[in-house]
Amino acid sequence: MTVHDLRSRILESPLLTTFAGLGSTAAIEVLGWAGFDTVCVDAEHSALDPSTIASMIRAADAVGAAVLVRVPDHGSDIGRVLDLGAAGVLVPRVESAEQARAVVSAVRYPPDGARGAGPGRAARYGTTMPEEVATANARVLCAVQVETVAGVEAVEEICAVEGLDVVMVGPGDLAVSMGAPPGSPAHDAAVEKILTAATAAGRSTGMFCLDPEQVERFARRGVRMLVMGSDAGLLGAAATQARDAAAAVLEAQVRS
Repeated sequence: MTVHDLRSRILESPLLTTFAGLGSTAAIEVLGWAGFDTVCVDAEHSALDPSTIASMIRAADAVGAAVLVRVPDHGSDIGRVLDLGAAGVLVPRVESAEQARAVVSAVRYPPDGARGAGPGRAARYGTTMPEEVATANARVLCAVQVETVAGVEAVEEICAVEGLDVVMVGPGDLAVSMGAPPGSPAHDAAVEKILTAATAAGRSTGMFCLDPEQVERFARRGVRMLVMGSDAGLLGAAATQARDAAAAVLEAQVRS
C-alpha cells in the first residue's frame, strides 16, 4: 500500500479533491488518472460499507491517489477507516470544541489521542504495527466540517482545538441550517467567519466548490483543500453534455 503524508502535503500546496460515493473502484481509478490529488470517499451520504471502502482505498493506491474518508460522525468509524488505510478523515457537522477534541482523540494514537492500535491494513495486518503507531500521528490528516448555525457560533473554540489540521466549510448544509441561500449576505458572512477563525488559529481551510470559478475564488482566499463535485455529479454532467450534443445533431438532421 502507498503511505501518504497529507498533513505535510496540504501545507506545501493546495489539495484538489472530489467526493466519491458510488462505491465503484473503476470510478476511483478514473478520478485518480484524471489527476485529482485526493479522493474523498463519502461514507456520510451513501450506503458504503467497510469492505467497499477498503476496495476503494486499494483502487486509489493503484493510481497513486490519497483517500480521505468522510465518516458519518465523530464516532467509531474514524478508527475503522484509518485502519483500512485512509490517509485522513473528514468529520461532518462538528458543532463544539468537545466534539472536535473527540475527533482528534479518535484520529491520533497516544499520547496525542486515544486511537486503538489494531492489526488492520494500515499496519499491513500487524506486520508493521510499531512503525504505524510511531508515524501515523505525523501524517494522517484530521479534518472537520463546520456547517451549522451551532458550529458557526462555536467556530473559534472548535478551531482552537490542538491536533486539527483542516476546518472545512460545508456551504450546502450551512445554508439549510441558516435558512439562507448560498451567496446571500448572511451565508457569505458565516462562510467568512469560519475561514477567518480557522486561519487565525493556524488551521488550514477547506471548501466545497461548485465550479472552477469558485475554486479560483477560494484558492485566492487561501483555502487549502478544494473539493469539487463528486463521482456521480461528474458522471451526470458529462453524460448530460454528451447526450445533449448528440440530440442536437439528430434534431438538426431532422429539420434539414
